[in-house]
Amino acid sequence: MNLSNTILTPESSIADSHSYRWLRLPNGLKVLLVHSPCSQQSAAAFAINAGHFQDPAEAPGIAHFLEHLLFLGTKKFPQADAFAKQVNAHGGHFNAWTGTEHSNYYFTTGNAGFAETLVHFASLFKEPLLANEWVEKERQSIEAEYRLKLKDELRRLYEVHKTTANPAHPFSKFSVGNAITLADSDTVKIRQRLQDFHQRYYVAKNAALVLAGPATLDELETLATDNFQDLNAGEQPHPLPNEPIYLEEQKSCFIKVRPIKQAARLILTFPLNEINSDYLHKTTSYIAHLLGHEGPGSLCFFLRQQHWINELSAGGGMSGYNFKDFNINMQLTDDGLLHIEEIMQACYQYIALISSDGLSDGLYHERQQMISLAYQFPESIRVVDLASQLSINMLHYRPEHVVSGDYRMDGLKPSLAKQMLAKMSPDNTRATLIHNDVVTTQKTHFYAADYSFERFSKQQLAKFQQPLAEKFAASFTIPPANPYIPERITPQPIAGHDSKTTKVNCERSGYSPTKVSCSNGVSLWHLQDEHFREPQAHIYLSLQLPLANASARNNAISRIWCELGQELLSEQFYDAEVAGMHFNLYPQQSGITLHLAGFSDRQPTLFKDLMRSLAALRSSEQHFQSVRQQLQRNWQSIHQNKPVNHLFSLLHHQLQYGSYTAEQLAASIEDLDFEHYCNLLPGMLRDAQVKLLIHGDIRVETAQELAQWVRNTLPVVTTQKSKVLRSVKRLNTGITETQFRNEHSDYAFALFIQGQSTSLREKAHFLLLNHIFNPSFFNALRTEQQLGYLVGSSYIPMHGLPGLLCYVQSPSHNTEQISSAIKSFINAFIKQLETLEESVFTNAQTAVLSHLTDSAPSMRVRAQRYWSSIINNQGQFALAGEVATEVQNSTREQFTKFCQSRLGEELSAMALSSKKASK
Repeated sequence: MNLSNTILTPESSIADSHSYRWLRLPNGLKVLLVHSPCSQQSAAAFAINAGHFQDPAEAPGIAHFLEHLLFLGTKKFPQADAFAKQVNAHGGHFNAWTGTEHSNYYFTTGNAGFAETLVHFASLFKEPLLANEWVEKERQSIEAEYRLKLKDELRRLYEVHKTTANPAHPFSKFSVGNAITLADSDTVKIRQRLQDFHQRYYVAKNAALVLAGPATLDELETLATDNFQDLNAGEQPHPLPNEPIYLEEQKSCFIKVRPIKQAARLILTFPLNEINSDYLHKTTSYIAHLLGHEGPGSLCFFLRQQHWINELSAGGGMSGYNFKDFNINMQLTDDGLLHIEEIMQACYQYIALISSDGLSDGLYHERQQMISLAYQFPESIRVVDLASQLSINMLHYRPEHVVSGDYRMDGLKPSLAKQMLAKMSPDNTRATLIHNDVVTTQKTHFYAADYSFERFSKQQLAKFQQPLAEKFAASFTIPPANPYIPERITPQPIAGHDSKTTKVNCERSGYSPTKVSCSNGVSLWHLQDEHFREPQAHIYLSLQLPLANASARNNAISRIWCELGQELLSEQFYDAEVAGMHFNLYPQQSGITLHLAGFSDRQPTLFKDLMRSLAALRSSEQHFQSVRQQLQRNWQSIHQNKPVNHLFSLLHHQLQYGSYTAEQLAASIEDLDFEHYCNLLPGMLRDAQVKLLIHGDIRVETAQELAQWVRNTLPVVTTQKSKVLRSVKRLNTGITETQFRNEHSDYAFALFIQGQSTSLREKAHFLLLNHIFNPSFFNALRTEQQLGYLVGSSYIPMHGLPGLLCYVQSPSHNTEQISSAIKSFINAFIKQLETLEESVFTNAQTAVLSHLTDSAPSMRVRAQRYWSSIINNQGQFALAGEVATEVQNSTREQFTKFCQSRLGEELSAMALSSKKASK
């Protein structure tokens, strides 16, 4: 029986394999149903039109606090871990986030458990317990999260912006909350404020729901109606205050921020009006395309030629109900720090050029073409990510556009573009300089960020209004027509298959690339994808270089070469990037990899052009020094990262041959000059062998021709004098301990339990172990004991050898206490295994099997999986299926015996601990 009072079908691409239905329930709840025919998982997402902007002034952070508490018991399911257990039992996961104006909750499970889990999910919003016990415990968790991020650069910068914004605008509020802001007041308990916030905002008329999975639209509608029709209708809350985000005296200014890590960055922020109403035209997106262009004649190209910047991006920045911050974000060189005002002059001059010459229907049409192609051939994403994304779209777009709204560009609006560009002027600029040597005069309240604020002087304003010298001004041009826009958008035919363009996620067992050839130092794998029938492809090329990782200096040099090469390619072939062909050059343990992805029409030609450019790569000494200094700054700042992340890096360094610490890499290039770099590089690039994967819309004949071209072009060898070392150190029985100090106020501890063999059964049992272990570990140490905010366990394989990693980062418990808690939990877990219920083990098998047999949601993910198999497992594409068979054949008795051995008498583990920095 249909109880909804409004139904329509949102517009979507012909190539989209999903079916959609938008409806509104009688209580006012907006619902979108998504039929995903081949999905092995189902998902739900619930979006609330309220975030930290709605926090009452008396309790900053309460929206975030409520997000934490909703998962901890309801009237129908009062146990704090009831929802987590339900989701985990059906092989799923859940999460939530709180933004400025929205909050989002979502989960996914196997299809069989979806309906049952949805009952739990709906109760979170209808009748959360908000029990006093958990209010206090989660208040400490919020405090731990707050303290965890005290040195987070983004949060510190964010607070500087809040502190220098209009205090009457909700942006200025403290969004995270801590133990003080969320404490009881003399007159009102914090639990009462939570209940009031929930009652006011968590209502049907202020929310949107998405259900997605292989169930029919009618079946999904029944689920939505049965579970959410009794959600309190409520009323739409009053609109947020129509206050400007910045006062006039808070613009036309320099804001200088001293970071903790090494940084040199200039951000020009231009406050604009809201842009939500412009989603059909995306004017700021078009302006950002022109300002962020990196090809010859562009602002970025000019500033790089002057050696003032390394990177430039445009368009990012906060956006909300009555504001949009449009940013030009630049990473500065040491020389650039001496030319801040000239850089700003160049930005204003290029903005003026766009206003006079850049508002062209032809250039806008190019962007239109590319976004249209992205709409026609959207990259498939996991059903839970799709549900979460669409639930937020429902709060922004008209019902008919909830699917297509992100892709609409219905024509250039020159008058609106000129209005926006007119606001990108010196008197409407907030220029933020982030550098370690800036002089600061003030400190923010919550994150203690050092900053200063000063208005532009009359002399500076006058200079910014003046054009650059004529010789520089001539460097600027509007981008010409893009020669890489794809012409062929029909997939090439596959012998013996229907050439119709379709996208099918269901895949047959054993579907994998074929090793077409392996001769003269080049190994080629190829697959013309018959399931993702779209005009796209992926080319992976790996140069296997034994010397590239033979020492820390060699490793660092290979990274410098990759950075220089990537910058060169980005400059020369930026148009290809704009036209949907993306490339990435990066170092890996076995050498260097080039990945080319996107539309296949011109991809083989571009691949050859990229390789020719890399072969002819020549850099200036100034460019080399700029990249060397930036990498060295990054490595020297690694100790300021979160301690738990430092532990993860240290673990890999301790156990993987050819892995170097950031400190070793930084020290290795301290005295590296340009001459030594040029002398050492050729020897490192010799003795190469090539692994090549060509996957997607490229025929085998073309793939073979490219492989032959590589053989003829690159100095590859048939037999390498030395082999690339890819192995892991074996731990002795017992616990090996290692410590380090970190410049962070938190403690961190990790225990890595290493497997005994690379057998299929060992892998299967470690996967089952982590699935059963993780939720109980999190609940015990994070939820109940409140050891810290970052708590968890993960399955960690190293070169085929499986393992289990347990970790905790804590602001309040030292490493000895954390270590004791982890070991106590493991001992209790071993005892609980004696009474492990068959149903728990069976559910774990089902969940792990679902993960191992999960079809790739997109060509990109499938290509990544294939490439990982080639690089790490010598092309063993069936490995996941073989492990799945072992999981399926395992018995509870075998599993418990295995766990008692690996966690008990045969334990081989490494304990890593991070001590608090000395004050």
